[in-house]
Amino acid sequence: MRGLSLSTLTFGALLAATLAQAGCAKRTPLSPKELAKVTTEAGIAPLRVYTERKLIALYSEESVDKSFNVDRKITEESDKVVDKQITTRNTAGLILDVDELNGKPLLFVTFDASCKTRKCAYQFVETEDGRYRLAEVPKREGYNENPPTYRACVWKKRKLGKGKLASLAEANEVFLVKKNNGKILTMILEVKKVTNDRTQTRTRRNRGIE
Repeated sequence: MRGLSLSTLTFGALLAATLAQAGCAKRTPLSPKELAKVTTEAGIAPLRVYTERKLIALYSEESVDKSFNVDRKITEESDKVVDKQITTRNTAGLILDVDELNGKPLLFVTFDASCKTRKCAYQFVETEDGRYRLAEVPKREGYNENPPTYRACVWKKRKLGKGKLASLAEANEVFLVKKNNGKILTMILEVKKVTNDRTQTRTRRNRGIE
């Protein structure tokens, strides 16, 4: 303990005691059991959900300004605007509704306060391992039908595509990317969970032997 002042040690002890009493929030994947409990006891409205990694979707406006010229060679030009929609892993989301897709629970999640309907919501479906994975990104009128979607960063090796997670036994396709080592990356829905473990201590003093 050399080099530490009494005030530093006192502050550290107080901080540890506070954390022990309050409990720490931990990120964990949302499970069917937790979802069922929340839905039954409190309703899904208070619950906030998060993506496990940054989610990026690129929306391209339909080309409106096009030109086609022929002068010894063909030149075709068009202008387009790309909107990069970013959902960070700390962006809080709200479950708007719960439905089913091929017999599996389907969650409609919004990460924007202006979105209040299924149409503009992201869709996460339950997979065989009891996780909720990204299955659909919202479409926008006037933009490309299927916006390129990326995990963590805009890079070809992080581009997500539709596919079965493990085998043909999976009921639904989800967004995924397969790494060179064979590992499959997806986009899982997470929650912040606080666990408070309270302990009561009862002290008994031995009387000794006469």
